[in-house]
Parts: sequence; structure tokens; C-alpha cells
Amino acid sequence: MDKFKHTNRLVKETSPYLLQHQHNPVDWYPWGVEAHERAKTEDKPIFLSIGYSSCHWCHVMAHESFECEKTAHIMNEKFINIKVDREERPDIDAVYMKSIIALVGQGGWPISLFLTPDCKPYFGGTYYPSTTKYNRPGFSQVLEKAFTLYNEQKNDLVTRTQKILEKLCLPESSFDAGLIRAHGLIDEAVHIMEERFDTEEGGFGSGMKFPEPMNYTMLLRHWARTGSDESIQMLDKTLTKMAGGGMYDQLGGGFHRYSTDRHWRIPHFEKMLYDNALLAKLYIDMAQATKQDLYSEVPQDIFKYILCEMTSPEGAFYSSQDADTDGEEGRYYFWEMKELLDLLGPRNAKIMSRYFGVVPSKGTARKNVLYIKESIENLVKLEEIAIFELDHIIRTSKETLLQARKKRARPFTDKKIITGWNALMITAFASGYMVLHGKNYLEVAIRAGEFLWNNMWTENNILLRIYSNGESKIDGCLEDYAYFLEALIALYEASFDLLWIERANQIATKMIDEFYDEKDGGFFMSGLSSEVLIARLKNSADEAIPSANAIAVLSLIKLGHLLINKRYLDIGTNSVNAFKQKIEKNPAAHSGILAAADFVACSTTEVIFSGVLKDPAFKDMQDALHQDYRPNKIVAWNENDQASNLIPLAEGKVTVNGISSVYVCQEEACHPPVSSGKALISLLKPPPEIRLNIFNYDKQIKDTEIKEQGKFLGVMDQIFRQSGLKK
Repeated sequence: MDKFKHTNRLVKETSPYLLQHQHNPVDWYPWGVEAHERAKTEDKPIFLSIGYSSCHWCHVMAHESFECEKTAHIMNEKFINIKVDREERPDIDAVYMKSIIALVGQGGWPISLFLTPDCKPYFGGTYYPSTTKYNRPGFSQVLEKAFTLYNEQKNDLVTRTQKILEKLCLPESSFDAGLIRAHGLIDEAVHIMEERFDTEEGGFGSGMKFPEPMNYTMLLRHWARTGSDESIQMLDKTLTKMAGGGMYDQLGGGFHRYSTDRHWRIPHFEKMLYDNALLAKLYIDMAQATKQDLYSEVPQDIFKYILCEMTSPEGAFYSSQDADTDGEEGRYYFWEMKELLDLLGPRNAKIMSRYFGVVPSKGTARKNVLYIKESIENLVKLEEIAIFELDHIIRTSKETLLQARKKRARPFTDKKIITGWNALMITAFASGYMVLHGKNYLEVAIRAGEFLWNNMWTENNILLRIYSNGESKIDGCLEDYAYFLEALIALYEASFDLLWIERANQIATKMIDEFYDEKDGGFFMSGLSSEVLIARLKNSADEAIPSANAIAVLSLIKLGHLLINKRYLDIGTNSVNAFKQKIEKNPAAHSGILAAADFVACSTTEVIFSGVLKDPAFKDMQDALHQDYRPNKIVAWNENDQASNLIPLAEGKVTVNGISSVYVCQEEACHPPVSSGKALISLLKPPPEIRLNIFNYDKQIKDTEIKEQGKFLGVMDQIFRQSGLKK
């Protein structure tokens, strides 16, 4: 006997988010022809609900309304109900998110939108409670109003939907825009960020704080070009606050989605693969720029978390972890003082409570979110304890708490594999290998890259987006092609295996064929082979993830330099200029495109290695190249001129007298080859001088240990002298 009272059409889907709704009393359809045809045949409006598996308010609305038989009866009687996983279909999500913004002025998830049978939006919003509260109408009221609008005001609906479509279809790019003022616009964007910057707590604004990795990457590029103290200080303040806050998982590693408060302490608890990929790469870039231990440690802990909890048996990466556990947001991450006492004992619990800001809870609720409340310097003074003993207590206590937490009911992990998001993490791991020298990072990146190539790139040269339950499906969007292209170039730079460049060339060619707008420049989100929606959008502005146009353009330009491919270079450069008008209106929203513009406007540094990869001298030169932050570099390898057929840039760059060598061209001048890391550093233009007042925790521990050892040896020396054993 079936234990479920209701089962709907979503039972046949593979999306974890859709499957979460398979036993709702709502007669859900997946997006597709069947639902659309029934809406037209029965002349019924469509209720479109878009969300994702780790979305807290999506779960709330599901429990309040979609599991309610009374509400479901209204929905089933009066609407054709369609449920969409935004992570599977970002093209649908983008079109209808833009529609929501056009209707009510702001967006968010879940999207709750009402459409005509031909899928044109006419009414809706985001989350609706079951009854009127939060200054929002109850969902049943919303349903009745939407039904009345459709049945009694159809003439008005034509005008209403037409106005929305006009907003959706406004031109987003143009070849007539003229040449972009790259550095002027970057300076404007940085100035806007300076005005919005929270000088005390880091981040932008005075309320909720979001990671915004593309904005900080632009600040880092601005610092690299100008040496601006303000840019690097904004970065340092924010990234240290983020790493010390509750938005960062202090025990298990990895960042939550965003902070609900100004101080980075109380997060929205879902963990997304893309956030952690982008932030790992950003912290690695800052490790290059600042040489501070913190910026190496955070990405290493992110990678540990990803490998422990977010990696499939095949080597690909899962998409997200839920904010909720047992119906309560953040429950998995809360602590109470009594738990620390029981697990750590009175002395260590006292120290860790001070360190993590844990206070006694009222009642039985565990509401403490761990964050760094006291610095190591202050704890040493407060507890009157040696720094190396404190270090031991913190490290062992964190491990004890982590192991105890693992015994709790865990948040749901969405195990679908998304091509674009996997590509972002591949780029991060490849960067980690080059900069942090993690021995297994390159192996991890290669394994994931091979998985995507073998499972998501079809015999018909189509890149698919979703792998779930052993099935690859749904044509890739621009972000899948663009991010994968970036990852393939990163894999080549880390491994120097020409296979990755061959594959990158195939992806780039297909991306242009499917998405490039020959008329007005830039790239559409959806391909020519994809389903036709009510609008075909281009996403030039960054959102939670970088603009796919930005990554497509920057990757094409880098590949164009490597292959000396004029078409790639022209398409990339022309696309940057095509978005000029949109960028000028809001430069701070276009950090990604401006990064590509910076690459075009700055002198490119070309670094061509020759020799045997396993040669220690070769490795020394590689390490030297990656020790500093140099965003506008092109890197290639030529072993005995074998690469020159595929990478003309490497032609003629061979070993000197059989010795591994490196060739550098920068600022329109090429230098004679050199054969050591030290010589390479002397050739490269030095990065700006940097002074940051960061407490170097590990260095102080080592210095203290040396001092303590010196004291110990001094005492022993006196004992030996007094005993006559030493003269």
C-alpha cells in the first residue's frame, strides 16, 4: 500500500527540488509541452513556482501552502500548476525573475508568478504566507485575485503583458555604443564601492552582507593596476571579517550563502557550490597579493569541506546543502554552552566559549552560531596562557566539536551535478594547485574535468547542464559553456596538457555558434538549439555568480591570445564594447565585464615555459610565476617545439642548451630567456608594495616556540655548567 496520500507528475523527475514536491496534493506539472497545451485547451491561467532545493523560504511556502489540501484544491481547480528548479533551468528563471521585478520592483525566491496560457506573465510576487502577515496577502487571496484578473479583465491583461514583454525585450547591447573607457569606468565603480563600504565591519551597506566575489576581484585588479591602498584595505577588512564571522563555518569549513546582519555573524545557512568556488579563488588571489597565512588557510579548509561533503564518487561536485535541518533553519550549526562543557570540560569550554562568542542559552534552544569573538592576542592575555598551548586547545577542541556535530541530523545535500558550477570549482582547485601547492588539488580538478567532458559533452557537440541519478540532460546555458571554457584553460595552465586546450577550442567554437549575437554583440543566455521562451536575454550584470557574458568574453580573449585566433579576440573585444551603455549606467554592477575590459586595456604579460615538467628547475620557475597576483597574464608551455602547432604563441620558445627556460614578453617588449625562478622574478614587473596590519597567528606561534626553546636551552645550559658537565 502506498504510504503517500498524493503523488503527482513530479515523481518522474530527477531534480531533488522537484522530487521534494512529488507528494504535494497540488497537481504539479514539470515545465513542458503537456502543461502548456492543457492550459491552452482548457483556457486556464498558469501558476508558475520557481525555487531550488536549499531555499529556506521555498520550503516555508511549500509546507504552508503546497501541502495544504484546501489551498491545493483552489490551485488544481483554477490553474495549471508548473514547478521549475531554477538551478536546472536558469534561462526560465532569468526571464520570469525579470518579469517579477517589472511587476513589483524586486525579486527573490520562491518566484510565484501567474501566466497566460501562452506563458506571458501578468501577476505575482515571491513568497506568500498562507494567511495575511509580514505585510503580505495570504496565498489563497492571491490565487483568487489572479484567477479573477484572468477571467474578468482579459482586455487589460493584453496591455499588462505587453508592457512587461517590452521591458523584457529592451536591447541589452549594441555595436554602435563606441569604445569603452575601461579604466575610467573601473575607477568609477571603485568610487561607488568606497561610498557604500562599511569601514568598521567590511562589506557594502549597513544591513545584510553578501559575498559579492566579483566586486572584490575588481578591487584586487584595481589595486594591481594602481597600487590603491583603499582598494586592498577594503578587501582585507571584508575578507578577514567574513572568515572570522558566523557566515564561515568555523568547524567544517565553507561559506554559507550570506549574512543576515552587518557583523557577518548570523548567516542564511544554505551552502552553495558556486559561492565556495568563487570565494576559494578570491582568497587564493589574496594569498598571492598579501602573502598572509589567513588567505591560504581559508581556501584549504574550503577544499577539505568540498572533498569531504560535496564530492560525488565519480569525482564531480554536488550543488548545495540545505539551510534547514528537521524544519529549522540553521539547527545543524547551533550550539549551547552545556554542549561545550560536556564535550570539552570546564577549562577548555571556558576558553572556546570566549573564542567563539558562546553564551548561555535561554531554555533548551541552541542559538549560538560560532564566530571569532576574541582574537588570539586577547585570549592569551585574558587566559594567561602560552600561545602554543592555546593553539593546541583551539585545534583539538574544534576537532572534538566537529566530530560531535557530525552525529547530528545533517542538512539535505542536493546531489545533482551542474556543469557550470562544477567548472567554477575546477578553476578554484586548479588555482589552488598552482598557488597553494596542494598535492592532490590538480588530481581533483582533472578528475572533475574528465567527468564533465565524458558525461556532459555529447557526440553531437552539445554541452549538457544537469547530471542527476546517472542521467545527463537539459542543454547547457551560456554559463555552462563560459565557466567550462574558463576551467579548461585553468586546467591547461596547471597541467600544461594540450588536451585541455583542444577541448577548450571545441567549447569556444560551439559557444560562439550557439550564443553569440552577430547583430548586436554579446552572448545570449540560451542557445539557438534551446527551447524558445517569451524573451531571449543577455546577462551582462553580475548576480550571485559572475555574468556569463563576462566569463565568456574573458576566456575567449585568453584563448585567442594563446591560439593567436583573431576571431576569438575580436568577438571578445567587441562584446566588451557592445555593453558600454549598460556598464556606464551602473559600472559597479558589471565587475565581471570590467575585468575583461581591464584585460583588454592593460598590457598582457606572456610567459612561455620550455623544458621537462618534472625538472626541479621548471617547477621552481612555475612557483615563481604564481607567487604574486598577476591577473593579466597568458601562460603556455612548449616541450621541444611540440606545442607550436596548436599554440602558435609558443613557437620558437625552446630550451636553451637543453636547460629548462622561460620566455617573458610584457609591456610590448620581449626578454631573453632565463632558467631560474629568481631570474624570472627579476624580469616580471613587480606588484604594488603592500602594507597590511594583519596578526600573523602561525608566525607568532613559531616565534614563541623558538623563544621558549631558547629559554629552555638556556636553563639547561646553566644546569650543565653547575653540574660540571659543561665548562
